[in-house]
Amino acid sequence: MPSVFSARIARNTQIILQKETGITGVIDPWAGSYMMESLTDQIYDEALKVIEEIESIGGMSKAVAQGIPKLKIEECAAKKQARIDSGKDIIVGINAYRLQNEEEVNVLAVDNTKVRESQIAKIKKLKADRNEKVTQKALNDITECCKTGQGNLLELSVEAAKARATVGEITSAMESIIFYFS
Repeated sequence: MPSVFSARIARNTQIILQKETGITGVIDPWAGSYMMESLTDQIYDEALKVIEEIESIGGMSKAVAQGIPKLKIEECAAKKQARIDSGKDIIVGINAYRLQNEEEVNVLAVDNTKVRESQIAKIKKLKADRNEKVTQKALNDITECCKTGQGNLLELSVEAAKARATVGEITSAMESIIFYFS
């Protein structure tokens, strides 16, 4: 049986879809869809207004120098917050469907520095433990395949991975040829 907490998450997910996406406002939002076409047209019209405004100023560089993008973002954020505060826009758990006594949720805090150091140590160990000749041959085969167009690049990449090459090394083996021809 689901816990009370997990049941609440499932219910809130349904409420979020209902209240925050507006998907229940139409019978079938994806079928042939006047709604989707209408939204697309609305986005296009609004974007065109912004583009024309920026062009009339003299381009994006001038608009940035005048602080217009920052002002627009702040204006949009203030309008959105006003709609949330007034209850016009529903944010489940923020301005609607709140519990009287919210249960504290334990959030996993990740120490990115520690994770990075751990990953670097794993890669160093992997490189120290692998057969470097086999790995380099597999990487050279990838480079040759990119150079000549002969061979199966996916198969060669799988072989390189089996030889304990890293994704970065496999990518670099391909990029060396791609950049050479660019």
